[in-house]
Amino acid sequence: MGGTLLSILPNYNISYSLPKLFLTDSASYMKKCYREALKPIMPQLIHIPCCAHIINLIGDTWRIFPSFDLVKTLLAKIKETFVNAPARKGRYLTHLRMHGIENPCKIPLPNATRWNSWFRMVFYTKDHIEYWPSFYYEEYERDRSHNSISTINEILQNTEKKAFIIIYINFIACYAREFVQDLDFFQQQNKPVFPFVEGRLEQLTSYLEGNRAAEYFGSDLQSLITQYNYNPNDFYIIFRAAFDSAYNKFKVHIPQHPARSLFRASRVFDPLFLKIGIQTGDTSCSDIRRYSAIMELSNPSDELLREWAIYCGSVKNLIIDQINLDLYWTEMQATLPILSNIALDCIWFPISSCSVERSFSTYNNLLSSDRQNLSRESLKQLNMLYFNGDKF
Repeated sequence: MGGTLLSILPNYNISYSLPKLFLTDSASYMKKCYREALKPIMPQLIHIPCCAHIINLIGDTWRIFPSFDLVKTLLAKIKETFVNAPARKGRYLTHLRMHGIENPCKIPLPNATRWNSWFRMVFYTKDHIEYWPSFYYEEYERDRSHNSISTINEILQNTEKKAFIIIYINFIACYAREFVQDLDFFQQQNKPVFPFVEGRLEQLTSYLEGNRAAEYFGSDLQSLITQYNYNPNDFYIIFRAAFDSAYNKFKVHIPQHPARSLFRASRVFDPLFLKIGIQTGDTSCSDIRRYSAIMELSNPSDELLREWAIYCGSVKNLIIDQINLDLYWTEMQATLPILSNIALDCIWFPISSCSVERSFSTYNNLLSSDRQNLSRESLKQLNMLYFNGDKF
């Protein structure tokens, strides 16, 4: 891997001193590639294990959490009954209409390669599970030999199992939204969001630490549990354990994330962050050397220090609650040419490798099984047109 990367750069006349980030998943061989092959030749390089991958791993602890096995089994069996079953899908939508849903939606079946899809099915289940016992009873009567339908019908007709599923589904639907929203944030493309990464990670830290020790999980869940004549505290133990499982995965990856100092430093290019720091009396927030994780700010020139002073003074006059970072720094180029160029680099740093991985699917479409005779040059041109067509 390292040899391939080091040979690609000179082929495109890219100096080894130019790359700033090495963005990968958290695989051990990628860490070794950075540490042993790339870092010695490109000492300025910062390794960023993809936060989207990490958040997905954190959320996945709930999908495989042992206490939620009944939920996992039910959803997996339901998926089996709908894959390649257009007639059943039609009957299901008709069933929903007959029960008063005017514009019914299909079940969003989970896909292992589409992050958050399992949670989205959980959200759907929370709102529609009341219609499933009657539907799957009818399907069972229609085909008693279907193993998955038989299993689903047995679960949904069992009062205790159904109660446990409804309680767990409601817990997951309520408390997993933080994971879903964070993962959606880190999968964003074409937006300058790098300065907001640290804020997201700090919020996730507080969320996990708070709930793994929580004594209460809201009146709605408590009412639901008591409705089924169970003791809420018995379930709260399980809920805390679920958060503990997620926190343990979080602790492995996030606190010692190799780019954490860069995440913290880049916040300074959000003028609202700097303004709040000044207003709350944090005098160190105006010290440029506090952000030395950004290489260009570690040894500032006199001209950069002058621009820095102007920037720190200007943020005090901002009166808006939201700001378009790209527009803000583009407009500041005339006044702060050095600082704005640094900022425009930093705010556009990529935050995940999702777009790179999605490109593999694009390559498969371009070089499909019936287009194997494309020349290398034609393939290059098609790639260029596909990825840049919207710019012409």
